[in-house]
Amino acid sequence: MHYIPVHFHPYYRERFGFKGGEYPVAESAYEQLISLPMFHAMTDDDVEDVVRAMAKVLGWYSGS
Repeated sequence: MHYIPVHFHPYYRERFGFKGGEYPVAESAYEQLISLPMFHAMTDDDVEDVVRAMAKVLGWYSGS
């Protein structure tokens, strides 16, 4: 799940007519950021799963 800028939510698009481009900094950050799993019941094994998955993805993109 990724957090999207508020003005991209359907309610705000419909209510205020946002089309995109109104908030370029928020939109740029949205396109470049990722959300990592984080919740109160995460176990050490859950954290390790996230770390392994990130290492795998980053290794693939770096060509390692």
